[in-house]
Amino acid sequence: MKKWMCVAFATLCATAATAEERHFVCVSDRDGSEVRLNRDAEGDKGSIATATIEGDATVFKGIGNMTFLHIEDKDVMTFVVHLDDMTYDLSIKGPHAGHDHGTCQESGA
Repeated sequence: MKKWMCVAFATLCATAATAEERHFVCVSDRDGSEVRLNRDAEGDKGSIATATIEGDATVFKGIGNMTFLHIEDKDVMTFVVHLDDMTYDLSIKGPHAGHDHGTCQESGA
């Protein structure tokens, strides 16, 4: 049991050590609008910025994707970046409901 706890702790430390800050610039296929996404190096914090919305996001890293969740008033914005082909899907639930998709590029900042 002690051996497995050490292995689990080492794996956790290695995963934390590989965490890195990520920046994406995404462009809508629908209207050419731009969205900037940032993921902090540690934890699940990030940010999202559009022409009309700017704020904090909770970031969930999945296998082959990264999901940015932003809640503002009664709107919930879910922005999924597919890392394999650098496309995105956006879904907004609430009074300003809508959907969008497009492409992203990873940027230095």
